[in-house]
Amino acid sequence: MANLKNNSLIISTTCLVLFILLLVGIKLGPFISLDNYILSYFNPSGFMLILSQAIALVFDTLSISIISLVIVLILYLLNKKKEAIFLALIILTDGIVVFIFKELLQRARPENLIETGFSFPSGHSTISIVFIGSLIYLFINNIKSNSWRNFIVVVLSLFILLIGFTRLYLQVHWFTDVIGGFLIGGAILFFYIYLFKRLKEQ
Repeated sequence: MANLKNNSLIISTTCLVLFILLLVGIKLGPFISLDNYILSYFNPSGFMLILSQAIALVFDTLSISIISLVIVLILYLLNKKKEAIFLALIILTDGIVVFIFKELLQRARPENLIETGFSFPSGHSTISIVFIGSLIYLFINNIKSNSWRNFIVVVLSLFILLIGFTRLYLQVHWFTDVIGGFLIGGAILFFYIYLFKRLKEQ
């Protein structure tokens, strides 16, 4: 248990350091060409456009907040108070952290007619890591079959990547916005896993 707890803290710290390095790189400008190059490959249309818009709607801040509140209430009623607190705090922290960095950096989005507001980090990418990662951590041990557990983790991990991809496909974020969202989301997720493990030990 101690090793797992320490590993969570190491992963969280690593994600945070990489996020800070990425943030410095964005401020200094070496990623501009890369961001423009990657975004030039996307031309939203057809089924993929509809799917990307649907994912954007589901993983909008308001939608995830409502879904999370329902899950928190269910956990509380099932006498899973520590789990309820874990999920409530991690979602709240995610919203605060994303808002702070968006306001501090005030990075402009790619030119599009879909979404407004500041670009870095991608809120959808951050919440996908935090929300889906939290559900995996809280519920995966309830599945008895190792094969099913591994399958669900792989599928949900691929879905997280799909969410990041759709932010690029819709041309509402730069590539570095998505990577930044994944990194800060990972830092938040594994830090709270570390805290939750300490709480369960008490």
